[in-house]
Amino acid sequence: MKKLLLAFFITAIAISVNAQNVNRPTLSLGGELGAATGNLNLFYGLTAGATLQADFTVDKDLAITLNAGVIDFIGKKINNNIKYNSVAVIPILAGIKYYFTPVVYGSAQLGSSTFTTGIFKGTKFTYIPGIGFKVDKNIDILVKYTGLSNTGGTFGARVAYVF
Repeated sequence: MKKLLLAFFITAIAISVNAQNVNRPTLSLGGELGAATGNLNLFYGLTAGATLQADFTVDKDLAITLNAGVIDFIGKKINNNIKYNSVAVIPILAGIKYYFTPVVYGSAQLGSSTFTTGIFKGTKFTYIPGIGFKVDKNIDILVKYTGLSNTGGTFGARVAYVF
């Protein structure tokens, strides 16, 4: 997993160094909160984590995104007898942002999420549609659904500080 994260950051740096556009990529560090849906909701309730995202401007309304982080799926207690352990999930995603207005944008990302332990252990195909709001030059809010192959997903939000 460290190799995948290293590859993500090397790719981000290489793109920024070789970019023909004068604009530099913007980086954001975001906190994420969500609620599990589908089969995931049987074992996990809430999710919380942090992600780092790089946005590469293509034109004034379009950007390419690269995103990676760690999300904790918090285990549920069922029937007062069984407590499922929390599990760390590592998403690695690429996608686009399209600005409908200077404040509102649509977001779509694809990639993989690796469950490090637990009943869903392994790597899952991940898709994330969302609607975002650029509150000001340093605050970005994304409301999104995260779909994970064969397991359900999460409905949540990312609130990020843009550097």
